[in-house]
Amino acid sequence: MRFGVVPSSVRRDVLTWHGEAGRTWLDALPQTVWALTRQWSLRIDGAPFGGGSHSYVVPVRRDNGERAVLKVVYVDEENRAEPTALRAYAGDGAVRLHEYDPATGAMLMEHAVPGNRLKSTRFFGHRTPEAAWKRIGIACGLYRRLWRPVEVPPGFPELPKATEMLDGWRAQFEDATEETRRRVGDDRLRRALERCDALADPPELGIGNRDTHLGNIVSAEREPWLVIDPKPYAAERAFDGGYFLFKQQLHGPHSGTGLLRAVAEGLGADADRVKSWALLRFTDHLADTETDKHRDAAVQAMEALEAA
Repeated sequence: MRFGVVPSSVRRDVLTWHGEAGRTWLDALPQTVWALTRQWSLRIDGAPFGGGSHSYVVPVRRDNGERAVLKVVYVDEENRAEPTALRAYAGDGAVRLHEYDPATGAMLMEHAVPGNRLKSTRFFGHRTPEAAWKRIGIACGLYRRLWRPVEVPPGFPELPKATEMLDGWRAQFEDATEETRRRVGDDRLRRALERCDALADPPELGIGNRDTHLGNIVSAEREPWLVIDPKPYAAERAFDGGYFLFKQQLHGPHSGTGLLRAVAEGLGADADRVKSWALLRFTDHLADTETDKHRDAAVQAMEALEAA
């Protein structure tokens, strides 16, 4: 099967965020995919998967007939260490990594079948709020399993550090522009700086995950659910929980104290530190949100978590 069309979301985001370097990557993509199929003895087995922002992902067959997925990534600081995490997970709660090409950042990985996203899965006999709790429980159980000591094999990328993210936020909030102050508020900026200091000395370090949400968990045959597309950091357990809590607080049907407790207990993390990471993510989100309508919705969700 010939090279498939690059999904519109990938083309748009790579060009928008990376300009001429993104165009160069897109122009080289057909040749890159062809070279990788030769290198790993693959044949393309269907159209590229839709969606995404930085990756061309296509189903393939290995020379033994096994189904797999070829993922060619526009490598940036957020996704650079994905193969390191997948190698460390070794298929325990996440898709298996079969091959990794350091020159391109491309990965050959397990094809999770049927691959239905947890986010959109309905559970028989569960009403919407009950189903949401079930999804949260599944997700927290997986991310708790995936947190493990940081071990970087030779030839694999080092993990970025969550404490470096705190340094970036601290610099952003200390020297906030007038527009950022308007969007966030001086009191919230002050409290955000206090949280950065409080989280700067983590009680533990392992492979955490920045992109913890229900769309990155899919159904499979080998295990009921597997994590895909991790964005790993060297981080404490509460880091995963903070990012997951932020997403659920902003978009899910549950909120406040009950949600905070479920996430913290599900991940085996300190609830105060989970809350602090989530509130820092909210602060960053407010600083980047341009429209008043979307910012008002985020402020309402943040206030509910602040009161938890």
